[in-house]
Amino acid sequence: MKPESDMSSNPGSTAVKNLRKALEVHDVCKTFYPPTFGFRKANSSDPRIKHALSNISLDINESEMVALLGPNGAGKTTLSKIITTLIHQSSGEVRLFGVDVRQDPYAARGMMGLVTCDERSFYWRLTGRQNLNFFGALYGVSKQDIGERSAEILETLDLARAADRPYHSYSSGMKQKLAIARGLLSHPRLLIYDEPTRSLDPLSAHNIRDWIQEQRKKFPEQTHLLATNQLNEAELLCDRAVIINHGRLIAQGTIQEIRALADIGNFDSFQIKTQGVGFQPSDEYDQDPDITQLRIEDLPHGRNLFLTTRIGSDALTRVLADIIRSGDKIAQCSTEKISFDEVFCSVIESEKAKEAK
Repeated sequence: MKPESDMSSNPGSTAVKNLRKALEVHDVCKTFYPPTFGFRKANSSDPRIKHALSNISLDINESEMVALLGPNGAGKTTLSKIITTLIHQSSGEVRLFGVDVRQDPYAARGMMGLVTCDERSFYWRLTGRQNLNFFGALYGVSKQDIGERSAEILETLDLARAADRPYHSYSSGMKQKLAIARGLLSHPRLLIYDEPTRSLDPLSAHNIRDWIQEQRKKFPEQTHLLATNQLNEAELLCDRAVIINHGRLIAQGTIQEIRALADIGNFDSFQIKTQGVGFQPSDEYDQDPDITQLRIEDLPHGRNLFLTTRIGSDALTRVLADIIRSGDKIAQCSTEKISFDEVFCSVIESEKAKEAK
């Protein structure tokens, strides 16, 4: 497994040509200790001690977009907070364009922008423009530059007409866009996204992903780190992926290299479009070793079924027969590429199997 690739696996993204290091994370560990009183030291065997990160090392090249992936509780948020100087690592080193983020946090913060969907970090009674003015001043951007930069970003994100409305009147999609605008105010060299499309409707999420892709084309020198649980988003937007679990780095590489790690060679994936909503998956499907996924997506006049089966089994035939018996009609059945969700799950399960040995 190569940690870096000379070309992006995503044909729609920027190829990695400049190998200058934007972010360097070397042997980073983070341990959270329970509160102690007086001079009593924490006992190393105390079960309340949490080792959130263990010897994490990774590099991100300038102009790359890298996905930071992992199950809930894997350590993604902890690592992001260390990179953004919100907390300190217990050991190890993090450098942003050569600057040690712990020794010189102010210089590091001036080179990065954070896009988070945490609505509590905005002032609800202020307008969108007033919020940007406040955070721009907090980031050290001059008043003139704040005005010019805010106007440009608000127009780009289609927020100009709502700029002077109070933040509490914004829809979820508008709040997400304002979070992106805040992250871009200082035109950072590294832009860190923390679940940028979480809780958004499909159209708003689609628009934000399109906007991110356009920004990469417009500012190819900018570096992006995307922490997300939306795995299709990671595959669509990113050049490489880094997967952590239980605080340890378990895989990194291009999307194609991550796919090569997964044990998916013995499975087929299908998309079945039906007319009608009478089909209900049997409980027996959950115990069927030949069916690894059956996901249903409702449509206005029918459904999309996403089915993954073991090669050589009759699982597809059985599911199609059950759909017909339910009274639904099969409009289309086509072979699909194995989803990146399944690839991710396979990598995690393989790591669990290694730990169990």
